[in-house]
Amino acid sequence: MSYTVGQVSIEKAPRSSAPRVRLTCEACRQRKVRCDKLSPCTSCQRLGLVCVPVERARLPRGRTRKPAERVGGSDKELSERVAKLEALLRKVATERDGDADATVTEASHPSAEVRKVDPDGADHSEIPSPSVPHRPHPSTTYMGISFWEDIIQQTQELRTVLDDRLENEYSDVKDSNGFGLSLVSSESPEGSANSPHSNKGVFLQPHIRQRLCDIYLQNVDPVFKVIHRPSLRDFLRDEKPYLDYEPDHQAPATLASAVYLAAVCTIDDAECQSLFNADKRTVIAEFQKETEGALARADFVTTNDLAVLQAYVISLLAARSQDQSRRVWTMLSMALRVAQALSLHLVEPPFYVTPFEQEMRNRVWLGIGILDIAASLDRASEPMMQAIWIDSHPPSNINDEDIWFGMPGPIPQHPPGTFTDMTHSLVIASSTSVTRSLAFADFIEPKAVELMGQRQQAVHSFQQTAASLLSGCRPDHSDFQWYTQKVAGVMSSWLQLACLRPLYKSKTFTPPKIHGDALLKLAADNLQTSQEAYSYPGAARWRWFGSLWVPWHALAVAIAELCVCKDPSIMSRYWSVVDEVYQRSRFVIADSQHGMLWKPMERLMAQAQTRRQELQAQESASQAMSRFTFNDLATGFMPQQAQTIPQPAPPPHMLDMGTAIGPQTGLHMAAPPTSFANVPWPNVWEAMDFNDTTFVPPNDNAWLSYENFIENVYECADSIFLPR
Repeated sequence: MSYTVGQVSIEKAPRSSAPRVRLTCEACRQRKVRCDKLSPCTSCQRLGLVCVPVERARLPRGRTRKPAERVGGSDKELSERVAKLEALLRKVATERDGDADATVTEASHPSAEVRKVDPDGADHSEIPSPSVPHRPHPSTTYMGISFWEDIIQQTQELRTVLDDRLENEYSDVKDSNGFGLSLVSSESPEGSANSPHSNKGVFLQPHIRQRLCDIYLQNVDPVFKVIHRPSLRDFLRDEKPYLDYEPDHQAPATLASAVYLAAVCTIDDAECQSLFNADKRTVIAEFQKETEGALARADFVTTNDLAVLQAYVISLLAARSQDQSRRVWTMLSMALRVAQALSLHLVEPPFYVTPFEQEMRNRVWLGIGILDIAASLDRASEPMMQAIWIDSHPPSNINDEDIWFGMPGPIPQHPPGTFTDMTHSLVIASSTSVTRSLAFADFIEPKAVELMGQRQQAVHSFQQTAASLLSGCRPDHSDFQWYTQKVAGVMSSWLQLACLRPLYKSKTFTPPKIHGDALLKLAADNLQTSQEAYSYPGAARWRWFGSLWVPWHALAVAIAELCVCKDPSIMSRYWSVVDEVYQRSRFVIADSQHGMLWKPMERLMAQAQTRRQELQAQESASQAMSRFTFNDLATGFMPQQAQTIPQPAPPPHMLDMGTAIGPQTGLHMAAPPTSFANVPWPNVWEAMDFNDTTFVPPNDNAWLSYENFIENVYECADSIFLPR
C-alpha cells in the first residue's frame, strides 16, 4: 500500500497494517519488572505512574523473536537500524531540495490551487489554499502519518538493541572479573547462548539442564511447593516459554538458576561427580554465584514479579540445606517484605489476579511461612509471621494437573481425604500454625495459648486436620505417602512435647505432673520416628528436607528425662536412639557446634552421661552380688534378688511402627518398617495428673534440668533475647 504526495511515493510499512502486540510498558521496562500489558498496566496503577504502552507488529505465525541471536549479532542489527534511519532521512532531504522551487512558487501565488491528498485517498484539489507566507511543503505535512510512525518504530527498536547490548557488556565485565566462570561443562558460551534457558555464567549442556530439572521435580517440588510443576517442566525440559513471559525476560532465567541450585544441593557427591566431573562443594559455589547474580540482575529487592520472588525463596531453601549460619534467618526478612509489597499477605489483593496466579501466590506465601518457622526454631527465636497470616488463605489441596496458566474457571476441589500434590505442604502448614501458638506465646502471637487445656486443644486441632488430610493416604503404594505419614507422626508427638515443655523461658507456665516415664517415651518416640523417616531408603531423596528441622527440642527433653532416670533398663532402652540423634545433630544444628543451642546441649548431655555411668555401676554391683550369692549357696534355684531385672514392655505405638525391640536391643536404629498400616497418634495426656499440685517433687528434677537448659540457651552470648 502506498500514498502519493506530488512526485513522491511512500510505501506504507507492513508493520503499520499488521496486527499489533503490546509489549512491556516504558515504566516497567525501565524498572525491569513484569508488566501485565494492560492499558494502563496494574503495576503503574498501583504505584501511580504514567503508563506509556509500547506496541510492535505481531510476527507471522510460527516465528518468534530470538533474543540470543539478536544479542550475538547486536552490532550487525544496530548497523541495519542506523542504515534504515539514515535512508529515511536522506529521502526527506532529497525531496526537500528537489521541490524547493515549487515551494517558493506556491508561496508567491496565493491564489494557486494546491492538490491535497488525505491519507484515506480523498481528493481536495478544488479547495483554495489560504495565504500563508511560509507554509510547509505538502510532502512533509502528509508524510507524517506513515513516515514518522516508521521513524518512531525504528527508534524504539534501536533503543531495545542498545539496552540489550549494555546488559551484555555488564555481564561481560562481571565474567572478566571471575564471576560465573564455567567449570561444569565443556560446552562453549557461544554454543549455549542460543538456549533461552541457559545460565549466562554457568553454561550447561541440554541433557544436564533436563537432568537438573528432573532432580528438582523429584527431590524438591514434592516437599516444598512454590511453583507449578507442569509449567516448569515445559520451560526447562521442552524449552517452551515460561507462562506468558517473553523468551528473553530475566525473571524466568532467574527462576531457572534457583531451580538448578536447589537441585544440585539435594544430590550426593557421587551423582554430582558424575554430572559435572567436580566435587559437590565446588559446583554448589558456582551455582550459588550464578543465582545471586541472576537475582541481582532481576533486582529482587524491589521486584514486582512473582517468579523472581519464587526464585529468591528457592535460593534461600537451597542455602539453608548447606549453611547452618544465620544467613537464611537474616535474608528471609527480605522475602517477607517483597511478598508484602506484592500483597501476598492479603486475602483479596487490590488488583485483579487470575485463579491460577492466586494459587501460585498462596503457595509462595506458605513457602515463606514454612521457612520462617524453620529458621525461628533453628535459632530459638520468634517467627516473623503470625499464624492467621497463613491460615486466612492457604493453598488448595489439589494436584498440579488440576490447574493451568490462563484457566478461566475456579480452582477444582477434590473429595475430602484425597491425597494430592499439596497434602504434605498442608500438613506442615497446619503444624506450623499450632507451633506459633504454642511455642511463642510471649512474643507476636495474638492467639497464643498458655492454659494447659487450650494447649491440648491446639494439638488436638492439628491431629484432626492431619487425620482428615491423610484419611486417603496409602503408604503401601507410594514412598512419598509413607514419608508424609511419618512426618505427620513426628509433628504430632513433637507438638505434645512443645505443649508440656515450652521452647522459651516463661514465669507463668506451670507444667503438670506426668507419671512414670511417659514423657521420656514420647520424646524417644519422636526421635525414633524422625530417624526412621531419615533412614528409610525409599525416602532418601527428601532426606535433605528433614535436615532442615533439627530435633533439638525433643532431644533436650529426652536428655533431661535421662538425667533423673532411676531404672537401668529404661536408661538402656532409650540411650541408643538419644545418643545417635545427639551425634548427628552436632553437624546440622544452627551454627554447628559453636552456636547458642549446642553449648547448653553439651552441658545437659554431660549430666545424662554421668547419670548413665552411675546406673551402670549400680547395675554391675548388683549383678556381681547376685552371682556371689548364687554360687555361695550352691542351691538348685536362683534367689529372688539374683533374678534378671525384668524389661518393661515397649510402648504399643512403637511396636506398631515395626520397631524390633528385644530385651537387650533397645531402640538403636531399627530396620525400616515392613508394615505400612496407619499409626494412631501418640498420646501422653493419659499419664498427666492435673490433680497433683506438688510442683517438681524432690525425687523428680526432670523439669528443673530442662528449665536450666532453656535458661542457658537464652543467656548465651549469641541469643537475640539477651539484654544488650
